[in-house]
Amino acid sequence: MHSRLCPVIIVALLSSCSLPSTLDDPELVSSFRFSPSAFDSFKSNTELRYTLKDPTTLNAFVISRDSTGKEYLVKTLAVNAAESKGSHAHTWLGDTDDGYFAPPGLYIGLIKIQERRFESTVLVFHY
Repeated sequence: MHSRLCPVIIVALLSSCSLPSTLDDPELVSSFRFSPSAFDSFKSNTELRYTLKDPTTLNAFVISRDSTGKEYLVKTLAVNAAESKGSHAHTWLGDTDDGYFAPPGLYIGLIKIQERRFESTVLVFHY
């Protein structure tokens, strides 16, 4: 009789537990940076580089933020990208999703993995 209760007890115990996930890991994304960290988009480009500790699906964007903190999408680099463990890079030409050059200024590379956000800055200038 007790053999039928074992699965019920195990399910009841697991439902009260919080199992760790990769999202609990602060080192899920490391070495997150633009290379180079400042560039003239009329002459070159930059790469948003990072290393993943585990395989994951992510979104990558370039955004800008105004003085009030409101965010604006500048460029979509990847959507629902299934990426493996290891090093990755997305090239940004300094352009917008509309196909224009982004004006000079400070921009933010943003990676979203579910509810987690990782940010790095890059400076765009024009000579």
